[in-house]
Amino acid sequence: MSYPGSPMGSLTVTVAAALGVFLGACGPKATEEVVPEASSRYSPFVASYEGVTLASIEQTYNYQTDVNEIGMRYHVTVDVAGPDSGLDATLVLDSITNVSGILADDVGERVDSARGTTYTAMLAPNGELLGFRGGESGGSLARELAERVLQSFFPRIPETGIRPGDHWADTLETTASLGGVENAVRSLREHRATEWTTYVGHRALHIVTSSSYTFSGSGVQVGQEFTLEGEGRRHSHFYLRPDGAFLGFVAADTANATAYLTEAGITIPVHQTRADTLAVVR
Repeated sequence: MSYPGSPMGSLTVTVAAALGVFLGACGPKATEEVVPEASSRYSPFVASYEGVTLASIEQTYNYQTDVNEIGMRYHVTVDVAGPDSGLDATLVLDSITNVSGILADDVGERVDSARGTTYTAMLAPNGELLGFRGGESGGSLARELAERVLQSFFPRIPETGIRPGDHWADTLETTASLGGVENAVRSLREHRATEWTTYVGHRALHIVTSSSYTFSGSGVQVGQEFTLEGEGRRHSHFYLRPDGAFLGFVAADTANATAYLTEAGITIPVHQTRADTLAVVR
């Protein structure tokens, strides 16, 4: 991707892309409806979703600050099939629309190649997508959506199921190539299943996840080597139907990073805010 208008041109553009943070917010509506006490766990279902991802990236160099706003809307259909002990998941990227800001450069061809891109994996009882694969011909937009959203599409839950009052923690380590930079991310996460509520018109179990994360990467752009290091915090709200169907999420985070141009000895601070929404539409 390219982010025109940055003080250091395409180099700081890549720095922003490497940070890889992408908005939307809606609040859940609590309900007093009585629901079963049994634990919810993933089970077969088919659903289509609409997702929105937006971000603001601020970079400062030579006492000048440059701000880039980026955004994307996408639609994906998910088919989870098989026995509960061995679910297979197929995710099809139906379309990418409303690409805005710096992501809009030469977007036509990339949107066309992304349409219909398919990914497959085994959905583990805890929500992990094992053996995630596919998308070889989908192009750069499909690849970035897969790395940022699709390969960790489902919220993590206890393997035995989940009910209000459950609390657990985990550590997630991922590696993704974003904007030509290999980025390693390590997240420490705490999860709470809070209450039964309503999300996009469906009864849902509300799961709150708070994460603190660190990341680092390196790359070469316009002939210069650079490194990127930073940290951030992310707050997420996930929603599961009583039968285990995933309804979507709302999330937002803030991150601060430092890009260091090795040979030039230049340091570029980067501040980024991000928010995402995903909601089932049928």
